[in-house]
Amino acid sequence: MKHADDILLISLKQGDMAAFDELYFRYAKKLMAFSLTFLADQQLAEEAVQEVFVRVWERRKKLDETKSFKSYLFQAVKFYMYNYIRDRKKDCSLDDLSVDCLVASNNQEDDLTYSEMEGMVMELIEKLPKVQKEVFKLNKLKGMNSDQIAHQMNLSKRTIEHHIYLASKSLKKNLLHNPTLNLIIFFNIFF
Repeated sequence: MKHADDILLISLKQGDMAAFDELYFRYAKKLMAFSLTFLADQQLAEEAVQEVFVRVWERRKKLDETKSFKSYLFQAVKFYMYNYIRDRKKDCSLDDLSVDCLVASNNQEDDLTYSEMEGMVMELIEKLPKVQKEVFKLNKLKGMNSDQIAHQMNLSKRTIEHHIYLASKSLKKNLLHNPTLNLIIFFNIFF
C-alpha cells in the first residue's frame, strides 16, 4: 500500500525504518537520474543519493511533513552536485581539462543558467489555462496532494488529477519543442 509522503514523514520522524525504505524506493531512481544531469558519473550519482538519504535519516526529527519532501530531496541532491562541481572547478586548469571539468564549467555561450531555464518553465506554466495552472502550482510547486487540492478548491479528486495530467502533458509538449532547455532536469523536478 502506497502512503502519502507526509504520513511516511511522520512515521520516519519516530524512527520507522519501513517508512524510510518506502521513501527511499519511491525517490532513489528519480534522484539518480536527476544527479546524472549534472555529471555523467554513475558512481558520483549513487554517492549523492546515498549521502542525501543518510542525511534524511540523521535529521529525520527535524523534517517538516507539511512541506514537499520530493522538493526537499531534489534540492538536497542539487546542492550536493553543485558543491561537488564547485570543489572540482578549483582543480581545473586550462592545461589539464578533464571531461568532468568541461561539464562543470559554466560556458555562458552554450548553456542557459538554471535560473533562466526555470524562468522559461515558469513562463510556460503561466500560459496554462487558469485552473490547470493553479492546480499544477499547488501540486508540483507547493507539494500538495490531490486530496488537499480538491478540498481547497472544492473540486473532486478525479478532476484535480485530470488537471494535473493535462498541465503536465501540455508542459512536456512545449518543453520538447524547446531544444535549449535541459529537459531531464525539469522533467525530474516538475513531473
